[in-house]
Amino acid sequence: MESEDRQTRKSNLRLLFEALVVGLVAGIVVGSFRWLIGQTLAMWQKGYQATHANPALLWLLAGGVLASVIVAGFLVKQQPHAGGSGIPEVELQLQGKLQLAWWPVFWRKFIGGVLSIGSGLFLGREGPSIQLGSTVGQGVAQGFKASKSDSRVLLATGAASGLS
Repeated sequence: MESEDRQTRKSNLRLLFEALVVGLVAGIVVGSFRWLIGQTLAMWQKGYQATHANPALLWLLAGGVLASVIVAGFLVKQQPHAGGSGIPEVELQLQGKLQLAWWPVFWRKFIGGVLSIGSGLFLGREGPSIQLGSTVGQGVAQGFKASKSDSRVLLATGAASGLS
């Protein structure tokens, strides 16, 4: 009986450590994501302001925005689950109804989100942040070879970290 308690405590401490890693990494990833979106938006706004002095730059600016959207669209075409808010995918993963490879979704969501949201498209940041956090949780779970139930806990931890 005492051995089972010790084993349970050890398992819980391991899960706590893994959850701390998920929270830390998800915070860095989502913080970087949001910072890059802000920097990209600022760049496009400066470009737009420059068109007041030289209206011909408007074509260059429009081409840049179009190129960003095309690249983001290409990334989503390669991995459809990287498109949209990502919240439905996270919910289905938590229910065990959807299995996704975390890395292809992660980098496509990150780059596609920065390009599309950063170019001024009307998209929210919260959904992609939740999905980015959940992919971090999934990656950490895979790296630590977590059990199926612990993997779900880490995925949920990542999603919560991404939102916060």
